Amino acid sequence: MALGLPTRQVRDIPRGGIADQAWWAYGDTPVRVAESLTPLVDGRATMLALCAAFLAAKERIWLADWDLHARLLMVRGRDQRAGPDGSPEQEALLARLRAAGLDDDALAQWASGALRVIDVLGFAAQRGVDVRVLLWHPYNPFGLIHMINNARANWRTLTAEGIACRLDKSSRSRLHAARALHQKCAVVDARTAFIGGVDMTVQFGGDFDRWDTPAHLFEGMTRRSDLGPSPHPWHDAHVMVVGEPARDVARNFVQRWEEAGRPWYRRAAPPLVRLTRMYASGQRASGQRALLRSERGVLPPGAGPEVAGAGARVQVIRTIPALTYRFAPAGIHGIAQAYTLAARRAERFIYLESQYLWLETFIGLKSPRVGPTSHHMKALLTELATAAERGVTIALVLPDHPNCGRAYTDATIAWLREQAPHAAAEGRLHFFCLATSAPHAKNGMMRYRPIYVHAKVAVVDDRWATLGSANLNSRGMGHDAELNLAVLDTAFARSLRLLLWSEHTGLQPEAHTGWPAPAALPLLRPLEMPSSAGVSALAEVIEPWRESVALANGAVEGAGAGRDAMEVAWSRLEDPVAGIGYLADCASRNLTRLRAGEALAGQLLPYLRAEEGEANGVVVDKERGLLNPLRAAREGVRVRHHGKYV
Repeated sequence: MALGLPTRQVRDIPRGGIADQAWWAYGDTPVRVAESLTPLVDGRATMLALCAAFLAAKERIWLADWDLHARLLMVRGRDQRAGPDGSPEQEALLARLRAAGLDDDALAQWASGALRVIDVLGFAAQRGVDVRVLLWHPYNPFGLIHMINNARANWRTLTAEGIACRLDKSSRSRLHAARALHQKCAVVDARTAFIGGVDMTVQFGGDFDRWDTPAHLFEGMTRRSDLGPSPHPWHDAHVMVVGEPARDVARNFVQRWEEAGRPWYRRAAPPLVRLTRMYASGQRASGQRALLRSERGVLPPGAGPEVAGAGARVQVIRTIPALTYRFAPAGIHGIAQAYTLAARRAERFIYLESQYLWLETFIGLKSPRVGPTSHHMKALLTELATAAERGVTIALVLPDHPNCGRAYTDATIAWLREQAPHAAAEGRLHFFCLATSAPHAKNGMMRYRPIYVHAKVAVVDDRWATLGSANLNSRGMGHDAELNLAVLDTAFARSLRLLLWSEHTGLQPEAHTGWPAPAALPLLRPLEMPSSAGVSALAEVIEPWRESVALANGAVEGAGAGRDAMEVAWSRLEDPVAGIGYLADCASRNLTRLRAGEALAGQLLPYLRAEEGEANGVVVDKERGLLNPLRAAREGVRVRHHGKYV
């Protein structure tokens, strides 16, 4: 079955003039045209692409991460070895990697299985590649807090292998001691960049391995590290961009790298002199003034309509907190601008995935009424509510049991429903979480686990999309250092949406492994195949509507289940508004299955606020959600999360 475009698509809406191009943040990076874009959904695809790019690097690897585990294995299972040496399967794998740019030495490294972060970066450094790693080093008195792994220990491990490593302590100023340096990005040879939510790490203590496949199995044999098994599935997203936009990612890295190299007394003192000069010169433009400029047609350099062909118009957008770095003493709020503009321009639908959804600023307390309101989030949420009231359908995917602040998410959902009463009454506001299930090996009792949602994704009208590190809260929009990529391209936005939805509804083939073939990066039509050069050669189109896949996953059911039922299911996903309705149907059916102790079909469940549990026949804890308390009641398994911001 061919993937036809929806009956009413975005290009049918009359457009024209500069105002139609007002999707872009003002005051930071220019808008550029990418040579190619590849969505990387979940840790398996992201780390596979990163590993191949690192081994093929000729000049530089510049990597910035919120957290890192140097001994994390980046490539696992059939991606690492498809069969015995000399077998057709292994030869096909090596041929694919050779096409991606790996030479004989790099192929030997791959075949040896030495594909931990430290192995891969050390291999590149030994070949003369300029390898630099920038890690956040938060204040950690006596080593007791562990918001991240031990940054100093990772520094020692990396430098011992000849890798240049700096610890960014810029968040330790007295004025912003709680703010994180949250970017997750890499630049390889100044032409390929990676931006998203995936840290190459495993949580301190061994749980929450970022490597996972799209199936997010209840118990995955490959979801483990040197620290032991990681029971909780992890959903995330990244993007690989080739071409000029990589220059802006490199510029961001250099700015932070140079700041991290300053003496401690220069980092500890806020850049007040430079901030004063900026205010006095009139150079600073507030986020709201930048929004007004965009609406009036005063756009950043390079802004314009969609680009025909495989390329796309994109912009690297940032959040840089004020009083943190001297290159931006007043801060940068491009991500908040871009999200708010996109919500303002939405005409049909807005789809979001985020770890948090907070109107108030989280200050470590359980009550959202204690924290101050975030003006960045209030502007964005107001635009979302306004869009919903004018007829836009909105869907959000959130974690059932976030590590902290679930009450803040509940309060924000209630606020949105209050601000958009007609949309709530007419069913245009949808909130979901993700889960996986498996029977107990001994007694057959069905068990359920939340899939931790860490992706930071937005798709608007199948025209604009963003992926990156910024969550929908005050920190992502204003107080942490963040990096996103905004894309104005119908093919990319639609393909990303379908890739996510086919995963969540159980329609994606071979989701348990994450590949259509070893070392392949799955793509969906109608996204055009990227250039065959470099890591982009690993891209391969998959067909999520394959009948056997959906029937095996239980995604399509009933007496008439078969090819016709598959076409009906997929046709509902093709149209975004009908597709959100299909997501809601899948979530509702899964809630019925959960109450009956049956296996889930796909991953979707309704996100239920604590107050909504009784009406839906379940118990929802204010902090731990639905699924982990259910495990405690049924299995006696007490699941604890850190309770700290991560």
